[in-house]
Formats: sequence, structure tokens, C-alpha cells
Amino acid sequence: MSSEDILRLYASYPFQTDDAYQQGLASLLTGLSTSQSPEDKELFLRRSRVFYFNRVTGNSITLDQAQQAEQTFTTDSHNQGISATSESTGSTSSQNEAQATEEVQSLTFAQLQELIAAGRLDEIPNNKIIPDKLNEEQASLSSAPARKKPWEIAKTSEDNTP
Repeated sequence: MSSEDILRLYASYPFQTDDAYQQGLASLLTGLSTSQSPEDKELFLRRSRVFYFNRVTGNSITLDQAQQAEQTFTTDSHNQGISATSESTGSTSSQNEAQATEEVQSLTFAQLQELIAAGRLDEIPNNKIIPDKLNEEQASLSSAPARKKPWEIAKTSEDNTP
């Protein structure tokens, strides 16, 4: 496959309909600061798309190549039909991903209760799985001296009086 074919494949990859990508992105976006500039957010999203694309396809494109592919092939995609996902949704990927972020971050109590009852714990944002076992590491030794009791402190001050 030529590098141009790989870049076309990247530009036409259905990130919006790939469930694994969307779940990973949702978990990443929960930690993303809302005060970031649109350029920083777009760079973050591009990095996530490049990482996922390289991982799934076994290719290794760079961020610069991805940006070039997005600019080159997405403008052509409306004419040639390469990016069907952009045309079918009628919005950009950053808008879809921003909507997914808002949905994940604003769970109501009822939604949270429903996810727990259905056993879909992996869909709860910032849900960490804590192992149900004790720490198997050896306890550390205390290096601080034991604190003196009030009567021990009074006894020492009486001994020091002339």
C-alpha cells in the first residue's frame, strides 16, 4: 500500500461509528479540561485518531501526515464520496465528539442507577475497578519516634526545673 492510500484510508476511516474508538474517546474526554482552546482540543482529538488508526491498521502515520490527509481528502471527500461518515452525519467529527463528551459528563442519578442495575459498569465515567483483596506488600517500618504521652511530657519538664 502506498503512503497516499494509507492517508486516504485514514481520512475515510469511520471513527464516528467505531464503538471501540468512541468508548476510548469518551473515557479520555472525561479528563480533558474544558478551558482548552479549540486548537488544543482538535490536536488532542487528532492524536487520539492517529493512535487508534495506527493501532488498528498496523500502519504508522504521523500527526503531520494525518493533518495533511484531513485537509486534502476531506475537502475532496464531498466531491468523491470518500468520507461517507462526514456526509451522513452532516457535522464535523469534533462536534460529534464534543457531544459525546457532554453526554458522558452529565449523567443523572437515574442514568447512573440504570447503568449499575444493567451491569454496564464500564460505561460509567471515571469508574475505577478496585481489586477486592488486601495489599500483599510487606508493611514499611516506622522511622518516627513514638509520641510522648501528656504525663511523660510533664515529667520531663519537672526534671529540668532547677
